[in-house]
Amino acid sequence: MQSQIILQTKIKTPVPRAGGVRRERLLDRLNRSSEGRLAFICAPAGFGKTTLVSQWAEQASAGVAWYSLDETDNDLMKFWRYAIYSLAPLLTPGLGERIDPLLRAFPNVTIHTVLDFLLQELEEREEVPIAIVLDDYHSITEASIHDSVGYLIERLPEKVRLIVASRSEIPFPTAKWRVRDQLVDIRPDHLSFTDEEIRRFYTDSAGLSLTDERVSLLQKWTEGWAASLQLIALTLKEHSDPDRFFKQYEGTDRSLIQYLLDEVFSGLPRELRRFLLRTSILERLDAESCDALTLGGDGRDMLERLQKLNLFLIPLDDTQGWFRYHHLFSAFLRSQLEKDEPTLLPELHRLAANHFAGRSLLEEALEHSLECRDEGGLSVQLLGLQISSVLERGEWGTLLRWMRRIPREALPFGLSLLYAFTLIITGQFDAAEEELRRLERLTLEEEPGEELREMQSGLFFAKINLAFSSGNYEQWYSYADRIPDMLPESPLLYKFNYNTNEPFVRRTAFGLKGMQNSETEAIAKRIVGILESHGWGQTLFTQYILQSLGEGYYEWNRLEDCAGLLRRIEPIARKHRIAGLLVPNRIAYARYLSAEGRVKEALAAVDDTIELVSEELEEPRWLSCLYALRAYLHLRDGNAVQAEKALSPLKLSAQDKPSLPKNWEYVTYARLLGAKRKEKEALGLLGTLSRLNHRESCIAGIVDIALLQALLNAQCGLRSLAFSHLEEALEYGSANGYVRSFVDEGEPMRSLLMQFKEHSSRGGQEGKWDSYIESLLGRFPRKEKPLHAAELPEQLSRKEIAVLLEAVRGAANREIAERLHLTEGTVKVYLSRIYGKLGVSTRIQALRRAEELRLFE
Repeated sequence: MQSQIILQTKIKTPVPRAGGVRRERLLDRLNRSSEGRLAFICAPAGFGKTTLVSQWAEQASAGVAWYSLDETDNDLMKFWRYAIYSLAPLLTPGLGERIDPLLRAFPNVTIHTVLDFLLQELEEREEVPIAIVLDDYHSITEASIHDSVGYLIERLPEKVRLIVASRSEIPFPTAKWRVRDQLVDIRPDHLSFTDEEIRRFYTDSAGLSLTDERVSLLQKWTEGWAASLQLIALTLKEHSDPDRFFKQYEGTDRSLIQYLLDEVFSGLPRELRRFLLRTSILERLDAESCDALTLGGDGRDMLERLQKLNLFLIPLDDTQGWFRYHHLFSAFLRSQLEKDEPTLLPELHRLAANHFAGRSLLEEALEHSLECRDEGGLSVQLLGLQISSVLERGEWGTLLRWMRRIPREALPFGLSLLYAFTLIITGQFDAAEEELRRLERLTLEEEPGEELREMQSGLFFAKINLAFSSGNYEQWYSYADRIPDMLPESPLLYKFNYNTNEPFVRRTAFGLKGMQNSETEAIAKRIVGILESHGWGQTLFTQYILQSLGEGYYEWNRLEDCAGLLRRIEPIARKHRIAGLLVPNRIAYARYLSAEGRVKEALAAVDDTIELVSEELEEPRWLSCLYALRAYLHLRDGNAVQAEKALSPLKLSAQDKPSLPKNWEYVTYARLLGAKRKEKEALGLLGTLSRLNHRESCIAGIVDIALLQALLNAQCGLRSLAFSHLEEALEYGSANGYVRSFVDEGEPMRSLLMQFKEHSSRGGQEGKWDSYIESLLGRFPRKEKPLHAAELPEQLSRKEIAVLLEAVRGAANREIAERLHLTEGTVKVYLSRIYGKLGVSTRIQALRRAEELRLFE
């Protein structure tokens, strides 16, 4: 479960400190965020930003989703995974599990597609307002995260607010919301304590009653800075003579905060100072982790002492189990540690790494190991333990950050290949190519043997991906020509799952999003040939290439080539239980059967797949596209009633805001609406889906939707609009040799193509699409007049029809004889006559012919 890798302390609302001063003027100001879209709290460390928002959250009428950020969150997928899991308790059950396949699909889909899904979930939650809190947002430096948060802000539903606390300026545009009075802006001058708040703070926190003069003096010294006030309170509590303190500090030229921290720290018992210094390297701490770093067993007691002293210890959960130091105090302690015991730092990080690894908190373990200065040995070991899970989560940014911090010479060849693969996946092709050249040079230095073969195996895989992703096929061909007869399997890379949510592999980045030509076919076949010659024909990587190729063959109307590949893939997909391969395979096969006129077999294949997914694979998220396939097949067969029944479990509505992960389902639903003469509602859904497919540059989706838009507009008599959409489909379709997308639309599309061709000729545009349209028209089945029994050369007798009816019901000759009071020999004679009159030679052919002739109506 993905929830197991979520650190719950990062998405828990901090517990406000007991006895803290409630600053009603600021809470009232923050409450204004319920009337707007965005609240921004910007101030340096120590101004009480987190305290203020946690106090507000405690009494807020809205549901609060809290996300505490740090530098490790500079990964687009990780950022949104945590944000979504923080929201999960406030939305419909299972949100994280439903949206996680989309997160893992990146970069097959853009982050906007993920956010569209989240926004739809937020839109459906209408009962209670929601506030999303992003604390310590200054930790985020990744531009793609800033862009995505800006995208979210622009589209937030009415009852959802975003509260951002940061030390630095907000990095996305806010002018529009400020002008519309939908931005609550809280700055240092707002957060500074007033005289009255200072007086209450000292009364409540330190039990001190201050004169007006001393309140004014504190205001002058601190300018209302919360951290300074708290440090002075701590100092005064331990000071036997407060008057002496005020006189002692007055006129000093040292930094106030540094002076106060020195005063407080130096006044602590020796064992407490040691505890604080050794645990200061931890981003979050509990009794166990403290014991590991102090090499003692008094961690729980020490934490309780710090709580009683109110010494900048912030609880991170409701059970008082996990804490963190205030950022100012933490920075002071680390500075003190580096000054007092600089050689101790690597050893503390090593202790922390081993401790967290022992608790299976591998990410925290790795972060500490990167600070060990052991030339990467421990880091490489810890990285290897979690590569599979990080790849599965699609957290490519995190993977790159870790690998870049490990010395290049410390990375084993396999991890360096993974580094190159990650660069390819994230679109950094030049850097990937440079790294692959470096690795290829290393292979030239290696002695022949098994290790060299494994190195070449990995290089082969990485270069395939670079060629497909960058389109630089020539370079790969030149490399492939030099591959010797070797290459053992590279398990991690060749078993990578390229599809987690898409019912058509050719719509994914792996399938080039619907782009297909002779060059892509040639390189795919060349790759598969090499893989199969080395015994890799059944690897997941090979099967995805074949599936994408098979779907492309279907589009090109090479139906037998398509069916041949699909039949090869199915048993392997079933064996390995890979839904991302098996479901697209069965969908493609059902469409092939339908194209062959074998609709009942196609429906049976769908039902078989639904049963398999439900009972064996246990991945229910794949069921919706299979229900849509069943509806699609019924619509192609002219049965709108059964199509509507098939789609009913999905509860789709024309008022929905369709998202790209449900593209197939909503396009099918639009077909149903069109069949019910609800063209306006259908076109509304298709308009949204068209924009989403254009944003993702998904050629397959663009063509399918444009064709359906053309047909629906033509159905409404809007010929000009119909031609406009058809022209878009022809533009993309001709460039990629599309056939079935047009032909599968049947007679209405054939008629529209002929009208468009005639219209273009009259408009002086003859020649632009003519040859392509002519080739398409030649692929449509010939339109034949429906046959009737009366048109048979020789009519069937009533007795022959009775025999045929029993035969098609599956009765054996002996059973037919018994039911109709005939001999078996007579039955055989009747069947021979029937076959001759129908022009067939088998029972199955006789059944089909009887259906065509409507003999049993």
